[in-house]
Order: sequence, then C-alpha cells, then structure tokens
Amino acid sequence: MEIVLPLDVVVTAIDYCASKKIQILGWEGWIQDQDGRVGHGSAPQGTVSLDHLSTQDAADFCRQTIRAAALEWSREFPDTTDRLYFCITIARSTGTGHLSGSEGR
Repeated sequence: MEIVLPLDVVVTAIDYCASKKIQILGWEGWIQDQDGRVGHGSAPQGTVSLDHLSTQDAADFCRQTIRAAALEWSREFPDTTDRLYFCITIARSTGTGHLSGSEGR
C-alpha cells in the first residue's frame, strides 16, 4: 500500500506506523507542479526495499533520509513553485494479524 503525503505529515505517518508495528518498505519523492500534475521529476529518488530492517529501524531510516532529502531538494530548487511530497510504501495486513511485505508494491 502506498501513501503520499507532504513532509510535515509523512513524519507523523511514519511515527504512527512505527507505534503500530506497521512495516515501512521504502519511500520515494513525488512532485506536484503548479498546474496540479504529479510525477517524480526533480523529486528525491528514495530508498530500495527496507523489508530486511526491523519495523523501528525502517521507520528511523525513513525519518532521517526523508528529512535529509527534503532539505537537499529545497536547497537545489530554492525558487521552484513545485511542491514536494513523499510516497511511503507499507506492508499490507494479511488478515491474520501478520504483515506481508510482498503485497502492494
């Protein structure tokens, strides 16, 4: 499952996932231009799969790398009118109370 949020909200979502033991599988940057179009454009690339990390380690890694990527992006594109978002991929519940990392990618 993928969730796309701005920086201030994505960190809160990561905190929520960590507190509920929801595995974050990775993230990627998205851009929305002033016309409303979305895409990857100049957005940060993000991560490879984090399914090998613990729930807490993946959350910590995402918090750190998302904040760093946002800061770098704002420095590289100080005059842009584009808006930066972050897409986090989380594991889906299998319905048994367990999470599956292979679904929703």
